[in-house]
Amino acid sequence: MKTKLTLLLVALLSSPAGQAMACSVCFGAKDSQSTKHMAVAIWFMMGAVMSVLGGFGAFGLHLWRHANTPLEPHQQIVDEDLKPYE
Repeated sequence: MKTKLTLLLVALLSSPAGQAMACSVCFGAKDSQSTKHMAVAIWFMMGAVMSVLGGFGAFGLHLWRHANTPLEPHQQIVDEDLKPYE
């Protein structure tokens, strides 16, 4: 009995009739509103992730550019070796 029930379940799920019982979200119906909304949500999340990654990249570029700038004149005096004047 258990074997027959298992075989029936496998046959039902692997047949086209099993796919017809799926809802529009699981089946991925192209004209369903929930499928369209899910696509919009995926694009929104991609945009959010890319904007955060872009912010990290821009901050890294900012640090790299400002690491190579020359020192201001008042900072050069502070960093100067004053031992010859003692």
